Amino acid sequence: MVIREFLKKYGWAYLPGFVFLALNSWLQSKTPGALGKAVDILSEPSPDRDALLRQAGIIAALGAGVFAARFVWRLFIIGNARRMEVFLREKLYLKLLSLPLGFFQKNTSGDLMAYAINDVGAVRMTFGPVLAQSFNGLAIAALSIIGMVREVDLRMTLLALAPVPIAAAATIILGNQVQKRFGQVQKLFSKLSGFVNESISGIKVTKAFAREETRESEFADVSDDIREANIKLAESSSLINPAVTASFGLSYAAALIIGGNAVINGAMGAGTLVTFLGYLLLVQQPIVQLGNIINRIQRGLASWKRLSAIYDEPAIPALESKHDEKLADSFVPSVRADALSFRREDESGDYTLSDVSFDLKPGGTLGVSGSTGSGKTTLLALILKLYPVGRGQLFVSGLDVNDVTAATLRSKVGWVPQDGFLFSASIAENIAFSAPISEKDGKQQIDMDRVRECARIACIADEIESFPDGYETEVGERGTHLSGGQKQRVSLARALYASPRLLILDDTLSAVDNITERRLIENLGLSRERVGSDMSIIIVSHRLSALVHCDEILHFEDGRIIERGTHEQLLALGGSYASVFAKQQEEKSERQGE
Repeated sequence: MVIREFLKKYGWAYLPGFVFLALNSWLQSKTPGALGKAVDILSEPSPDRDALLRQAGIIAALGAGVFAARFVWRLFIIGNARRMEVFLREKLYLKLLSLPLGFFQKNTSGDLMAYAINDVGAVRMTFGPVLAQSFNGLAIAALSIIGMVREVDLRMTLLALAPVPIAAAATIILGNQVQKRFGQVQKLFSKLSGFVNESISGIKVTKAFAREETRESEFADVSDDIREANIKLAESSSLINPAVTASFGLSYAAALIIGGNAVINGAMGAGTLVTFLGYLLLVQQPIVQLGNIINRIQRGLASWKRLSAIYDEPAIPALESKHDEKLADSFVPSVRADALSFRREDESGDYTLSDVSFDLKPGGTLGVSGSTGSGKTTLLALILKLYPVGRGQLFVSGLDVNDVTAATLRSKVGWVPQDGFLFSASIAENIAFSAPISEKDGKQQIDMDRVRECARIACIADEIESFPDGYETEVGERGTHLSGGQKQRVSLARALYASPRLLILDDTLSAVDNITERRLIENLGLSRERVGSDMSIIIVSHRLSALVHCDEILHFEDGRIIERGTHEQLLALGGSYASVFAKQQEEKSERQGE
């Protein structure tokens, strides 16, 4: 459990905090008595000035003590709660990194942002201010009630505190309502965050289709929903304090009637009544806080339930393989599938891949073609261990992929995804993404010569050097400052920078022109000779001209290999592959003739 892990590591910091919190509560409970004595001194026929000054000094000392004790306990308890916030957020981030892709397909980015911001913050409040308020309130209430009984009268204390259970019951009932409504607010906040994130990411599409007004209307609807939910939450929360105040109004009235008559009759001194009212005020404070405490606890519990669902989500098992050291030194870029079948856990019915078999030898090139949704990208994901696969179906470097750790495998594989995702950094930093981090300053140790060489192989060097800032050009969020073809080629350079033994290109050439495509194929051939003749390449492409040079081509349909062979063999077969190739060539001729 994450909380238990934090307490085991940093729980000691709460101990001095609670010691000074207890001291703070004790000093506060002494204030009514000190004020009562001052009133008694003033009530005497001939007040003793020196005694009054001494009493004023005691009251000032109590105030200074409360100030000092409060500063120290807040330093420890509130400070430790902030440390918990950082701890939980880091654990959440690491947990997200360990989860399979299926998890992110089920959860929106808005939800995950809400977990990391709102929910972690709510848990921090529970283990910081709320924890301190609860302890302080209980301590002050207990000490005050004891003082009321000892220094005043038991009967009067019981009569004055009679309305308190009503106030407590009201806060508990309203607190349960707050929890439910806060949970709804959190869900709507996640929806709003996801909508804004999606709108910003897809701003080009929105503008291209002139859908600004529609998106604005949809945003207004979501905003109205969250406004209504927050108003309902505020209605429940705002009733707590008035309910407590009204209940204690009865307590003060009872205390003034009973105590006032006792003072008039001479059975009680005015200072004693002031002391009693002071104690009653101290008892009221934690009851008033009880509403806020229950409110915050309910929010914290709702948030912790949401966070626990993430922390308890089954991660990709951490595997310690006896083959890791061997693979790190002598990785063989061979991939073999033996009747490979796969279906995602959240799916039912037909398999995404069914009975797929192939054998990619070291130094070979494997082409993969097929229509959209035929299983090409899923095959690559299995090779990269992004999804679990059954034993005995997929082998890398001669070993079952289940016996190889994902980190070791991926350190030898260069992958260029379809979307050419780039981080919001410079071009050089994106290309050198796999560069080691310096222990001294925590920065990437970028080899600029290698960055330029990889950019040259990826046919992007000339364009980068034409930019005013060259390789220091910021690509923007998700690479928005670059074109689609430029992003894909920078992604290719990034994969090459890691000196992969197995290079996987997922439709990387789809956004480049035919001339650039030929140059890339030639350059990749040169890079294979430069890196080593046993480097293997898997190319997925809708554009079949990119697969002409491959040693073997697998043509997929509905998760199955329906045709296989070299480019020439598939053309001679005259099947689906040949039909698609002919159509693409015809379209190419028409474009050139325009």
